[in-house]
Amino acid sequence: MERALTNYIEEIKSDIASLVYSDGDGASFEDKFTLYCIEVLETIGKSEGARVLSYVHPNNQGGIDWKINGYCLKDQFKDENNKTYFETLDLFITYYKNDSYDYNITQADYIKSLNQIKKFINGALKRHIDYIDHSHTELIELIKIISKQGKDFDRINIFFLINGFSNHDKEQIEINSIGVFVHTWDINRLFKINEANSIHEPIEIEFKKFNENGFGLPCLKVPSIDEIYDCYLAIVPGEVLARLYKEFSNELLESNVRAFLGQAGKFNKGIRETIRDKPQMFLPYNNGITATAENVTTAIVGGQLTITHLSDFQIVNGGQTTASLYHTQKKYKDVALDKIFVQMKLTVIKDIEKKNEEVPNIARFANSQNKVTELDLSSNNPYFVQIESLSRRKYVVNPENRNQSILWFFERASGQYRETLNKQTPSQQKKFKEQNPNTLKFVKSDVAKYINIWDLEPHHVSLGSQKNFIHYTKKVEELVKKNKLPGENFYRKLIANAILFKSVDKLFGRKNVDAIGDTNLKSFTVAYTVSYFHYLTKNRLDLWKIYDEQKTDDELNSVLKRLMIFVYQHLLKASNNTLFSEYAKKESSWVNLKNANYSEDLEKSIIKALVSEKDRDLREIEKETDTNELENDLFTISEIRKMGLKFWDGFRTYVDKDKPEDFDYYLAFDLLKKIKDNKNLSSREVSFGKKVLKYINENPRLIERIKTLSKLEDNEVIEVKFIYDKLLLLSKEEWKRIIDVAAQTKIFDNLELGNIKSVHNSLQKKESVRELALIKAYESIKKLEKFKIII
Repeated sequence: MERALTNYIEEIKSDIASLVYSDGDGASFEDKFTLYCIEVLETIGKSEGARVLSYVHPNNQGGIDWKINGYCLKDQFKDENNKTYFETLDLFITYYKNDSYDYNITQADYIKSLNQIKKFINGALKRHIDYIDHSHTELIELIKIISKQGKDFDRINIFFLINGFSNHDKEQIEINSIGVFVHTWDINRLFKINEANSIHEPIEIEFKKFNENGFGLPCLKVPSIDEIYDCYLAIVPGEVLARLYKEFSNELLESNVRAFLGQAGKFNKGIRETIRDKPQMFLPYNNGITATAENVTTAIVGGQLTITHLSDFQIVNGGQTTASLYHTQKKYKDVALDKIFVQMKLTVIKDIEKKNEEVPNIARFANSQNKVTELDLSSNNPYFVQIESLSRRKYVVNPENRNQSILWFFERASGQYRETLNKQTPSQQKKFKEQNPNTLKFVKSDVAKYINIWDLEPHHVSLGSQKNFIHYTKKVEELVKKNKLPGENFYRKLIANAILFKSVDKLFGRKNVDAIGDTNLKSFTVAYTVSYFHYLTKNRLDLWKIYDEQKTDDELNSVLKRLMIFVYQHLLKASNNTLFSEYAKKESSWVNLKNANYSEDLEKSIIKALVSEKDRDLREIEKETDTNELENDLFTISEIRKMGLKFWDGFRTYVDKDKPEDFDYYLAFDLLKKIKDNKNLSSREVSFGKKVLKYINENPRLIERIKTLSKLEDNEVIEVKFIYDKLLLLSKEEWKRIIDVAAQTKIFDNLELGNIKSVHNSLQKKESVRELALIKAYESIKKLEKFKIII
């Protein structure tokens, strides 16, 4: 097994174990693996708002009759009679082995598990499942919807999740006269998506399969204008587009367009009337579709250039046209799709490095019927870059060991945590894990969740991570336009809300042990509870206190637990005869809760945990400068020193030998000497080191090559920024005690004591302080441990 795959498996095992033990909600390893896979599938657009819903129904022999691990009802749709139904039903079945991820599922086990979810679908469609205990609220309502809608589902997807390896991929079966697509997701497929760091899984189109003539799609290739792309023009039969939509639905739409168009206006009345009344005029009336692909395979058929295969096909304009063709044909069986043809402009970005940049641009500029935002949803958005920067510098106290400082790790791009870890030596990895606990890793969708809850929008959070994230990015877009990037106040608010959310999540209780209700409904209840708490207290919770202590206290937890029980019972009663998850997505549900009469006076119960409205408003205001320049410099110095002697010695040789542009040998030599002699770096050397770090970040494979050019051994790296944050966390009282004890015991000489006082003074005034002064002050204070002064 290749090393990268082995590392990926170890990371998943670690993540799943961490979720099971840290969440403490009684969920099984199988449930957490299901959750992990659901989040991956949602990230790449395969599912949307899916939920873990685990239930095993036994048979008479003590085995499994049927089983379900999760579900998703999506693509809600209204026809012209205003009848609402869901186009797509996603169901999840998980095959999980606790002891190993390195196994191949047998054909017998594969068929047995698939039959378990097939029995559930068949039983629900035929209304044979009427024996579920009433405590399983969500499952009962899901079965009702499946049985009621029946054959009106356009597609049912079974996602078969396996924590081992399988030779299955995608197949189509039929259950009760409904076409069902089976998608197998094993470790290898999850790994490939992770390695590609993709926002969707490429759609492969064999036009021979979708075109009745069996030859492909005749086209015209535009003469080459630029090396970046090729362009093709084609006329696509309406029947082909309808069949493509039937199988792939909204996966066909480029991610940014899909995200912002949503379901609104999908069934266009004007398009429908043309399809029904004047199908032969569809081509001149309609603007056609704009699409992109990564690769196009063509052949000459009867003297005509023909597209036979498309890789990573995405429609970036024309989603309404495509959906309308399918839905009109479905409702009106007599429509003549054979008379309908649609023009298509297909662009193939040949330069892979330009693909992620140009495909969203094509989507933006080609889309004229629906305005698509200018906001780039990629990880490179400056807003998220700034949050990443803050998360790498803002050390906080470890609530389990207040003598230790740790970081919340913002994973701006998928796999950043693992990549950072893999670049380090074993000893550095150990230290990295201590300072960056995996349990404090968070991603962009988490930011959206925590802040939208603070903004009193739990109904948006209940839509699922992707839709909630899209809603949040609309706010981000406005802030970026005004050049309002996150600062220290925002970061404190974000992390405090993350702590609050996690605390309430734990207060819900453990499955089959002490849960306040159905744990399948926990995520909605927690989101609504935290927002309701903020609403009742007018967002006056002292977030700064929570941030500083990195936990919520017992008094606050008691209040939150009582409030959550009220919220859970309210939502359960209000969502009667409907899916709890669907009820929670409606704004009216949030309005109903706000109008509920909660009897406890929260202000009286937790007066010490609240701040004044004036302080609340002041904490929303960021300083003119988004970060402290001193912090920036110290962070850069830390990163320079962390590269180690071996790297900087090798880099000096590399500059002399390879002569990379804009790098001076003598500056490299001076920087190495300062690090070797443990001297303060000058501003010129810091600037040079920063430029080298950027160069290496763009060419990470050079690191090992550069190190081989050196015969020096790395010594232990002292992280200056870590020391700075440790000293910054000390209170006025702690500093006073340090200086008093030092003066009384005469443990320091005058120079040592003077340095401590100087550093303390600089930190108070937020003035510049040299790295060696910080290091020496830290080492001095460590001598006071025998006087019970711990840092």
